[in-house]
Amino acid sequence: MRTRSGLVLAPFFFLLVACGGGAAQDPKTSADANSGEDKARPAECEAVGKHLVALKDRPKGQGPADEMRSLTGAFLRLADDLKKQPIETPDFKEAVAELADEAESFGNQLKSMGPIVDEMEQIKGQLSAWEKKVTSTANAFDATCNNGPQAECEALGVELQKVPNIEGEKFAEHAAAIEKFIAAMEKLQVKDAKVKSSLTSMLGALKSGVPLMRRFAVLLAESKKVDPAGEEFKAKVNRVAEMCGVKPEE
Repeated sequence: MRTRSGLVLAPFFFLLVACGGGAAQDPKTSADANSGEDKARPAECEAVGKHLVALKDRPKGQGPADEMRSLTGAFLRLADDLKKQPIETPDFKEAVAELADEAESFGNQLKSMGPIVDEMEQIKGQLSAWEKKVTSTANAFDATCNNGPQAECEALGVELQKVPNIEGEKFAEHAAAIEKFIAAMEKLQVKDAKVKSSLTSMLGALKSGVPLMRRFAVLLAESKKVDPAGEEFKAKVNRVAEMCGVKPEE
């Protein structure tokens, strides 16, 4: 099973906005070049660019929860630094002010996500332990069947092959599929007492993961609510980048 260890934090700051440091790139098309329109590059680009590079180069967190805290602090610092940055160019001043506001908004949203990420990490550990428990009971069932009635065990083996494939992030669907599988298995008539006991243990172990998956699905949906804010931040960065002569990210 692959839980969402990467979480919600695809680095929205991946735009290495090279507003400063070296000559500016030229994003103009040939049509633009022939139009005779050429806006001057704002003098404050280098200073703003350094703040954005500092966001990218911040110390990375150890694990998703620590990374969330690192990101939160980095975005709030960026907002504060941009607000304090002296800018005289009117249009650029407006663009940077909007970027600062978006960085602050995004940072605060990330901050509110802290408890969610912490709980997701906790459940990931519980799901890992659950997988080991299911594997252990499955191995015990195999051992029981090795010394049990061959015909009955072979028939059960055919049914056990229908166990759901648990991959990807659709945890609510996985939980429902497991419950449906367990319900079908519990309807089977098992005559051998040892085989029945071993099967019951295995199904019980499998069932214990259902509440964890359902809770993780809820948390995962909550974690994705910051995605639009990340896209909006990217748009604000692209606007600043374009004004500084840097080709915006797609």
